[in-house]
Amino acid sequence: MRTEFTINPHTGEMVVRRADEALLAQLQTYLGPGKDAECGQSLPVPARHDSRGSVQIASIVHGSLVDGPGLRSVAFFQGCPHHCLGCHSVYTHSLIGGIRMTVAEVVDELLRSDVPRDGVTLSGGDALVQPEACAEIVRRLKEADTHITVFTGFTYEQLLQRGNLAVEEVLDLADVLVDGPFVPALRDESLAYRGSRNQRVIDLLQTRQAGSIRLLDWD
Repeated sequence: MRTEFTINPHTGEMVVRRADEALLAQLQTYLGPGKDAECGQSLPVPARHDSRGSVQIASIVHGSLVDGPGLRSVAFFQGCPHHCLGCHSVYTHSLIGGIRMTVAEVVDELLRSDVPRDGVTLSGGDALVQPEACAEIVRRLKEADTHITVFTGFTYEQLLQRGNLAVEEVLDLADVLVDGPFVPALRDESLAYRGSRNQRVIDLLQTRQAGSIRLLDWD
């Protein structure tokens, strides 16, 4: 398996996965000693974010081919309560990391007219840790007739049980939900756009119409 490097463009922090001892020794020579990433702890999920007008964002990227079908513009939300073992984006876990942006700034960047795209993906972190801001972003994207995929470590059932109106708005407006935490024991590299077999690709439009979960086959 290939070594993976993930760099937070705002803080310069780098996470290295699946590096052998020789590579780690080289990195320490140039960068100094690192530390093991603790991914097994839990973090309380806030009942609501403080405002629909602003949001904590880890990064926004364009031209992604790994965050949903086609060419995607992707907003990585800051904050994640799941801390999955093996997570390669540990810099997104804390709610106080990343940068503060207004909802309008996020939407404007995601819909830049000079960037080709087939849709927008909201990921993280976990976008639904900041549900009010996420719902407002989804609403504005939908007004622009944009295909929206949302990634979350919560299951669809857990989201419904929260009884959060903003979460329900996201489920009512988004096109696709990829749900569930990454589970190392269920890791499957043959899966498209997700890491473990417990994670589902839910067709939200068909689910809303049928009144029960309908899955998409992305594999």
